[in-house]
Amino acid sequence: MAVIVQISGIKRWQLWRPMFPSPMREYQESFRVWDPGFIPQWEAAGPDLEVDLRPGQSLLLPRGWVHNPHALDARARSTHLTFAIRERTPLWVAEKLVDRAIEKDAFRRVILPGDITGAAVVRAGAGRQAGAHRALSRLLT
Repeated sequence: MAVIVQISGIKRWQLWRPMFPSPMREYQESFRVWDPGFIPQWEAAGPDLEVDLRPGQSLLLPRGWVHNPHALDARARSTHLTFAIRERTPLWVAEKLVDRAIEKDAFRRVILPGDITGAAVVRAGAGRQAGAHRALSRLLT
């Protein structure tokens, strides 16, 4: 999500609804879902919404909306500020846990190929479960 504030000039914002539920840039722009045909489809269909922002006006841009801003007068300056708001998601929680896990020696140890499946991996993870729970509790309080 972002808040766009127009500072000078007039800018037209062409907006298209998200293509996926719970959109996130890292997902939408990844090899998992990106199709080079998306852009021609959007251009052919036209935007779902167009908004002209004038100085002092703002726009709340929801997460995942594809946007194409451009100045209405190419000869005039058009300046806007974008205030990105990072929303908290389960992925955010996972990223924070991984960031903190690297501080623990147990999470940096090598797991041998023979220990990746079966009972060995369960034993390896058992001692870390309580620590992960404590880290998650601290993160969410």
